[in-house]
Amino acid sequence: MKTTIINWLLVLFVSLSWGASFMFTRLVVEEISPSHLVSIRLLLAALLLGPLFINKEEFLKMSKVIPSLILLGIINAALPFFLFAWSAQELTAGMLSILNGTSPLFALIIAILLFRQNTTFLQVIGLLAGFIGLLIFIGLDEIRVVFFPVTLCLIGAFCYAYSNNVLFKLNHINSSALASATMLSGFVFSIPLFLSEPQSFSFDLSLKTYLATLFLGLVSTGISFIAYVVLLQRSSPVQASSIIFLVPITGIFWGAIFLNENIDQKVILGSLCILVGIGLTNIFKPKKLLRD
Repeated sequence: MKTTIINWLLVLFVSLSWGASFMFTRLVVEEISPSHLVSIRLLLAALLLGPLFINKEEFLKMSKVIPSLILLGIINAALPFFLFAWSAQELTAGMLSILNGTSPLFALIIAILLFRQNTTFLQVIGLLAGFIGLLIFIGLDEIRVVFFPVTLCLIGAFCYAYSNNVLFKLNHINSSALASATMLSGFVFSIPLFLSEPQSFSFDLSLKTYLATLFLGLVSTGISFIAYVVLLQRSSPVQASSIIFLVPITGIFWGAIFLNENIDQKVILGSLCILVGIGLTNIFKPKKLLRD
């Protein structure tokens, strides 16, 4: 009973924190370039997590899986962070959270194409429902206008989906140490983005931007990532996937409350289709894989 309560508290915390991250990203990119934001966000997370959680024992374990840590730093941190931050210049926080929530749909596609996973009829219906929901949510009349930022977000969601396979294979490493190493690796690979940014960085920022950046680096990126990895390693896949249902909802909620983003029938119907699609692709799973 106690374990179940802790797991659901982790689900709630991560969902609220990650949902809020899209709102804060929208606020920060008004004053800071996406490239600078990603580097600062990852640096803050690495400075918070590294000294606390990477000890000699975990360092020796991680030294044997350096290629996996490099891959995680890129596809689970630096690259998707940049793609969503860049898109935040043109898309609402609610739309960012919904597009981020499509990662389970890509996870199923990856499982089918790369790992030859058996697929149920309901999972196929879920994929169709999810992508139909995307079209409804974005709107056929607006898809040409926002096609590029939407595509970047979908690439970011694909990165998150693939990174779950890497995280699962590293469950012998302490979750806090793994989160720390991922952020540090991500920061290293974000440095070229920072240096190549034509817009010079300035510390002349508003208090709102400073606080939002601190939240993104320390809470949303650092502490929440630890909580998610802990949840992934101690709970069932279905319970961990429930975060994906909640993040789009909390993202839309934060955007509507604090950024006055509109919630109309298109947003509600599209979001429901996507959530149904996520549910069908995650809950009704086949019993076995064709090959390991």
